[in-house]
Amino acid sequence: MNLFLKPKQSALKTAFASFFIAGGLVLSSAASAAVINANFADGLNGWSGDVNYYNVTDDIEESVFDVNFSDFSDNYSTDANSVTLNTSVDFASEFWGIYLFQAFIVQDNTSLISLAFDAIADSAYVTLVDDNGDLLHDFMLDGLSADISALAGASVALEFGIEDFNYDYDDYLTVSNISISRSANAVSAPGAFALFLLGLLAIRQTSASRKLAF
Repeated sequence: MNLFLKPKQSALKTAFASFFIAGGLVLSSAASAAVINANFADGLNGWSGDVNYYNVTDDIEESVFDVNFSDFSDNYSTDANSVTLNTSVDFASEFWGIYLFQAFIVQDNTSLISLAFDAIADSAYVTLVDDNGDLLHDFMLDGLSADISALAGASVALEFGIEDFNYDYDDYLTVSNISISRSANAVSAPGAFALFLLGLLAIRQTSASRKLAF
């Protein structure tokens, strides 16, 4: 894992990013019952993204919320079980802040959420947050797995992002192997139904045996 973080940040970029991320959270308020397309087999379906960039022509900072990923192919790419975020620059714009997120509902009997990452960036984050945007787990600082067993039924979000502050737009973040595991004692709905039928059959057989005895 390569990680290069520079804590020194532009005041303008920091303030702009705070507003930007808050807007993204509002847009992602509708949570799915589980993480959709966690392995990125269907591209970025189920995920949402925001972009911060400097408009060179007009000399202003701008942002795009809930982006059309096809419009930012230099900034988002997927591979087998992974997604990569890249900063970039062209003749008209400097794309310095790239973000990806998805809100979901933690299912019952869920134990851990885990992933892997690789990054070289001025600033990067891989986090799990609650529906208020408050940090639940920082995968970069607190480990690659988070215990979410106490969050059943809660709305949470995975959030990934990179930002450039030194004007060398070669920053990247790759997140891969997103996995949510179930508790060892979890019983699926079909399994529970099968157990119910077996129990009912046992009761009927016991009842029949008693009738024969009399």
